[in-house]
Amino acid sequence: MAQTRKQKDWMDLEHALKDAGIDRAEFAKLAQRAVEGALRSPVREDPASAFTADEAAVLRDGGFDLSPRRHGEPDVVALTAAGLVLIEAKSATVGEVAQKLRVTASRVRQRAVERSLYGLREGDEWRFPRWQFDEDGRPIRGLAQVFAALPEGVHPVAVWRFVSEPSPDLEILDNLASPLEWLRSGGDPEPVAAIAREL
Repeated sequence: MAQTRKQKDWMDLEHALKDAGIDRAEFAKLAQRAVEGALRSPVREDPASAFTADEAAVLRDGGFDLSPRRHGEPDVVALTAAGLVLIEAKSATVGEVAQKLRVTASRVRQRAVERSLYGLREGDEWRFPRWQFDEDGRPIRGLAQVFAALPEGVHPVAVWRFVSEPSPDLEILDNLASPLEWLRSGGDPEPVAAIAREL
């Protein structure tokens, strides 16, 4: 019997999760939470609803389009929710980080609160994106200074894009570098922290 498109999509997702080392049940739980959050967002149908009338007027005057999404346009809320699910699914638990750093779980939570580790909090549960650690599980040198410079409340997907995409302000051997590449190569964290302050 021929495979339906929906069955193929699910099988492709299963393979992608397996290849990425993401637990299927954990992914499903995170995806459900993200979708429920996205559906509750009034911004999904009316982007202007996220701002006061004065703020929306300033944004419109600055050239921002706050009109509802048109048919066929990407659903930014859904794309952001999907990005968040992937970040959370590839994150380490408090226990995993504590074991790698050889500290107590309490110390890991404390580092998240003081922002020397980047943690995502959902209720009482903390998750730590693995991109902030080197191959041995230690935090990448200089990232604590960058995390401290990030304005509070920056969306985790925006943080991921910031650290992973090449910056016009960072060059290694005449090539644009991402903040992670810059720091992994031994670059001074201050230029990255300066960029982070502007997010």
